[in-house]
Amino acid sequence: MDTIGSLLHRLHVTWNRVLEFIRGTNSRYAFGSVFLLGVSPEYLAIWLGWRGMSLFLPSWMYQWGDDKLYSLYQRLVVFFFEHCTGLEVIMYGDVDALKKRESVLYLSNHQSTVDWLIADMVALRAGSLGHLRYVMKDTLQLIPLYGHYFYQHGCIYVKRGKFNAHKMVNALDYLKNEKIPTWLIIFPEGTRYYPSNPKVIEKSEKFAKDNNLQVLQHHLVPKVKGTWLAVESLHKKFDALYDISVFYEGSVDSSGVRRNAPQLVEFLVGRCRKVHIHVRRIPMSEVPTEEEKLKLWLHELFVQKDQLASDFFDPDVTVRNSVQKSHGGRPNHLSLWSTLSSFLFFTMITVPFATTKIGRRLYAQLLLYGTLGSYGWLAIRAVC
Repeated sequence: MDTIGSLLHRLHVTWNRVLEFIRGTNSRYAFGSVFLLGVSPEYLAIWLGWRGMSLFLPSWMYQWGDDKLYSLYQRLVVFFFEHCTGLEVIMYGDVDALKKRESVLYLSNHQSTVDWLIADMVALRAGSLGHLRYVMKDTLQLIPLYGHYFYQHGCIYVKRGKFNAHKMVNALDYLKNEKIPTWLIIFPEGTRYYPSNPKVIEKSEKFAKDNNLQVLQHHLVPKVKGTWLAVESLHKKFDALYDISVFYEGSVDSSGVRRNAPQLVEFLVGRCRKVHIHVRRIPMSEVPTEEEKLKLWLHELFVQKDQLASDFFDPDVTVRNSVQKSHGGRPNHLSLWSTLSSFLFFTMITVPFATTKIGRRLYAQLLLYGTLGSYGWLAIRAVC
């Protein structure tokens, strides 16, 4: 018993040292970035194995296994961005709705390169992390290995300015299968709201005035086309629309002026200590299916989001500091094991790749040929 107790104590001390190292600002950024990107060839190898095994299975069975793999990797992402950064997540609104395990259309405001990761955090708390599918800008295809994989997972690429509705509808058809649970993530603003880029904000305000729409103070005018195609195609499948509003601590400076929200690197090094997430569940029966009606309905939704945002971005620091209490926000903590288990898994599979000659050779081949092959496949299929 003493031997076992001593071993457990040593493991505990070792793990605390590892976690202390990871949580160091510089080491967290370097280690987290290298680890998240570095395991991509290994992840590709696992996925290729499952893709081959499931070739003759129904599509929903392949997707079931792929969703498990996707959840495994995204838990690793949350491990670095939430647990290692010490981020505090404050949640508001219809938080209990996350227990329903639904297929949903997830609409969120867009202000940071971290917004996609907030969807991870919300979905993990809902037990639906593997079911995330994003409507993504086409340039993300260029991410080595993952650009191809995202499409295979059920994500949808769209081009700005050259939007191809037919291709989006074709991609949405795959998700109609009732045996493929889905959280479809759309950022209706299309472009991130950056106070440092006033031309985009001015253009949005002019569009609102020219079209007799209420001018938004904290958001860009939402674009309706992609959302409408999703609603029209999957209205019967979705149980609800989740209206998500995200507010990052540190988005207002000491003089009360709103600035850019913390971005990916700032987030990873821990400069954002708290994020506020408001969840509003809207039954799908209340969402219009006609494009023009949806356009007005969606804008009104953003008017309401604008009203909510006014307290979070108020110039008066006392108002901002009282937001959590006045809006009923509560800290929502994940168990460490929910993400640590994924980190340990990827650490274990990295060892043979890193320590053996065959493993290093296979790693290099997966990285090279996997990247070239995925780019070629995406180019031939012209997915957007």
